[in-house]
Amino acid sequence: MNLSFYNLPLHLRSVALLLILFLLPSPASLSAQDEGLKFIDNTYVDNIKTVRFHLEGVLHSYPLIELDGSGRLRLSFDDFNDEVRRYSYKFIHCNQDWQPSSLSSLEFNAGNTIGYFDDYDFSIRTLRDYIHYELVFPNRDMQISASGNYLLVVYDDEEESFPVITRRFMVQEKMAGVSGRVMRPSIVSQIHTHQEVDLTVGTKQLQVRNPLRELRATVIQNNRWDNAVTDIVPSLLQKEAVRFDYQGQVSFFGGNEYRNLDIRSVRAPRTEMVSVTNEEDGYAMMMEADRPRDNGTYLGYIDFNGDYINDRFEQLNLQLTQESTSGETFDRFNYNYSGDYVRMTFVLATNIKLDRDIYLFGGFTENQLKPEYKMVWNTQISAYVGQTLLKQGFYNYHYVVQQNPPAGSTKASDRFTYDMIEGSFVDTENDYLALIYWRPIGGRYDRLVGTKRMNSNVD
Repeated sequence: MNLSFYNLPLHLRSVALLLILFLLPSPASLSAQDEGLKFIDNTYVDNIKTVRFHLEGVLHSYPLIELDGSGRLRLSFDDFNDEVRRYSYKFIHCNQDWQPSSLSSLEFNAGNTIGYFDDYDFSIRTLRDYIHYELVFPNRDMQISASGNYLLVVYDDEEESFPVITRRFMVQEKMAGVSGRVMRPSIVSQIHTHQEVDLTVGTKQLQVRNPLRELRATVIQNNRWDNAVTDIVPSLLQKEAVRFDYQGQVSFFGGNEYRNLDIRSVRAPRTEMVSVTNEEDGYAMMMEADRPRDNGTYLGYIDFNGDYINDRFEQLNLQLTQESTSGETFDRFNYNYSGDYVRMTFVLATNIKLDRDIYLFGGFTENQLKPEYKMVWNTQISAYVGQTLLKQGFYNYHYVVQQNPPAGSTKASDRFTYDMIEGSFVDTENDYLALIYWRPIGGRYDRLVGTKRMNSNVD
């Protein structure tokens, strides 16, 4: 006997709905395999390198797509394991504070709960062997059906499905018009060192009943979440708009332009090097010593605002195309598979040893103070020295000095300062992204209803 849901008596429909809700996966709980999971951009194992995550076709971009739009995100990484691993992935829907939302996976993912990496291949003609993996989504297996914040989690299924990569991304609904500007702060102590962001958000399409309760804004600088200003409440209510305009609250250190490292060529790197050697397991380079830039003088030049792009100048005199499982044709000799790795030695000449630790900092460090990027004082040359493994490409980096955060601060960026090495200037060119979240009264999650990208050098 085949009865549809709507043909059932009312009391049986109520029972059926309760059973459905009971059988849905628990929304906010995490499985045992997710113990120790960090809801930030992070790599958990040493064998995975060069994790890139961006809008498909746009190498330097925010991980932001539109709900039901045509945009897709691409994740890629290299694995130093000798054999192909079975990597899986899933999405975790989050609220604006990057904690799991109350939605079950069936409510934000119209596809499968778990997906797998099927596009991979071995490196070719490189001194250090690796396997390059790629993933593009949304795809036919994983489809997103709710806006908001998401955490992409990649697992190694060969080792009891433990997490190896996490990456944040956002899905927006275009419901609120957002305008904004980056300006010089009005607080005297910040006039020369900080940049302030003001926002105006149109609310006509949202039907907001209580803006102070329902709306929140987040602003991030240069795709960094460690120094994001979050949970911003509207400061001024208008008839069909709200404003986020605070003195000193939505402000950021201007910092300095990032230092550039160009190792797209292993034969003739564009950055000045002391030595370039060809070793058994790859290339090794030592750069000319960098110097502190805290003398109060700002010099503007083009950078990637902390990002990095992998590329190579040397071209192999062969052409081999291959079709991926997604039906796309790709060149087996492009930089993803033929880029070599370089053991890069950074040198920072300070002449004196500081009483605090110095770290390399940028997109390739996942904007974290990681032990592997800590600089070591070398008495013989009166300089700090650090080594890391980098794939051929163009990199941005800063030197930052660790400090004790102010009492009560939970910001990761309060653990370091630019002042002692890089300096901070209001004139520095920086990218900003404003995110507008709406949770209607009675709503169960934070919808991302508007975004605005701004630049400190563009009015």
